[in-house]
Amino acid sequence: MTEIFSEVYNCYFQVIKSLIEKKNCISEKEVNFHIKNTCFEESILYLLPKLTEEGWGFYEKQDGLLHSRLSENFYVPLTDLQKSYIKAILLDDKIGLFLDDNEIEAINHAFSDVPPLYLPDDFYYYDRFSDKDDYKNPDYRKHFRTILSAMQNHEYVDILYESRHHHRVHRSYLPCRLEYSIKNDCFRLLAVEARTQQDPIESHSHRNPPAAHAKRNPKVITLNLCRIREVISTGKTVKQLPNINHLLQRSCYHEPVRVIIKNRRNALERAMLQFANYEKSTRKLDEDTYECLIYYNKETETELLIEILSFGPMIKVVGNETFLRLIKERLMKQAAL
Repeated sequence: MTEIFSEVYNCYFQVIKSLIEKKNCISEKEVNFHIKNTCFEESILYLLPKLTEEGWGFYEKQDGLLHSRLSENFYVPLTDLQKSYIKAILLDDKIGLFLDDNEIEAINHAFSDVPPLYLPDDFYYYDRFSDKDDYKNPDYRKHFRTILSAMQNHEYVDILYESRHHHRVHRSYLPCRLEYSIKNDCFRLLAVEARTQQDPIESHSHRNPPAAHAKRNPKVITLNLCRIREVISTGKTVKQLPNINHLLQRSCYHEPVRVIIKNRRNALERAMLQFANYEKSTRKLDEDTYECLIYYNKETETELLIEILSFGPMIKVVGNETFLRLIKERLMKQAAL
């Protein structure tokens, strides 16, 4: 299986697939840029001749441009491995958030003779909370799709939200991002609360000085999808969503968590995947030791703490003092239990 994936899904396969699907003329400079950004520096020496009549014959040179020799109805068919992977994804409850039952049934029917690459039971999650979101719930799916559509259309939605203390709040929000938590097996919505017409939400870039918009910068609100009781589209839109990354950076504490990662049992790769939703900076200290600075805010503090502890001795927290104190307090509570 490793050999199949390295041959079919490597960067060469991806870059060639994307180029031949364009079906139009392209300059050698554009091809060089595309290959360089997708593969390696030396890949141009091998791939460029192969793409022309000297190799596979996908392009022919005319007037300094590469013209596609493929017909208009040409398409890249799925491999058996890709079909098998799709069949495996269809077994995940979360697929119902993106596809309706008819679409799922149609794909299953089209690939009826293809076995799934893996089954959900092939995985064991040892550090995940048991109270995950109910992805099969019709209301949950409806809310998810309404929010997803609103994000794509830059549209405000009215949300009825129930807190964990069963307090209900009804407000208008501009959905900006959906995040998935591996630890909790749940989705969260990052949104900004709608303001009055006199104080509209604006989209800021990193080029805008923060001081100039200090009074207007909206606060990012995190809502658990499972606690949303109702979502209604308003039809009101904005031209562009706020720069959510910029707003999240503003909400982070000034001092990040500083951790030392011992790259044993593939700890570095697992850490980069685990902390992918945080802004971070990583540097190599020696052959198998790395320093990682992770930026976080109050809302993500507890989850980050649990995620770091799940790595055991592979990760050592060396700063900041506030986070170190929280680590010690939690370990003392666990020891007392």
